[in-house]
Amino acid sequence: MITITRIGLIITSFSVISISSCATGGKSPSGFLSNYGQLNAGYGTTDSVSSYVKPGADLKKYESVIIDPVTTVVAAPDISPAVTAQLASYLATSLNDSSASRLKIVSIPGPTTLRVRVNLTDVIEGKKLGKAVKTIHPAPMATLTGTLGSTAVATFISDVSFEGEVLDSVTGERLVALIDHRLGNKREASPTTSWAGVRSAINQGVVKLRARFISVQSE
Repeated sequence: MITITRIGLIITSFSVISISSCATGGKSPSGFLSNYGQLNAGYGTTDSVSSYVKPGADLKKYESVIIDPVTTVVAAPDISPAVTAQLASYLATSLNDSSASRLKIVSIPGPTTLRVRVNLTDVIEGKKLGKAVKTIHPAPMATLTGTLGSTAVATFISDVSFEGEVLDSVTGERLVALIDHRLGNKREASPTTSWAGVRSAINQGVVKLRARFISVQSE
């Protein structure tokens, strides 16, 4: 069996766990998350983090995890597939590395198996951009090096948000969900920001997550 701390390690950017709600709602602006009304701790506001934890969920019984391919939903113009693949690769690597030593990564649902879904997007409430393009990244490659190199890419990196949820792999029941609109703003990217710095920011999210779940477990 695993502890809630170990479950925390597989959700890279779940930096805050807030008060949950049983409300129902439509999809997130990107369309990635459903039952959006459960995340009522500040979604749609500037620099918000909103999350949901199923009341009474038994998170200790899970021993393995299915990690779905990272999804990106991007509406900013002039963002190349190489950029979205780069971010997807960073997130996928962090998810796999952080869970491999704690949970068995599997491909078949089971009663002690979680399913993790994650998305990076610049589509949030109140923001007008172009037509959103959804991409599923089954095997993303990080091919870019050096600096971001352009204002358009830097703006996109600064604006990108995280959406994710953890489900029971058999029933599909949501156990945890979170949207973090603060990720990009905290990053404050510029054309001279390095790709290594972007990757470091994603990796640091895992460290912060671990500390957060340890504190939740001890309450």
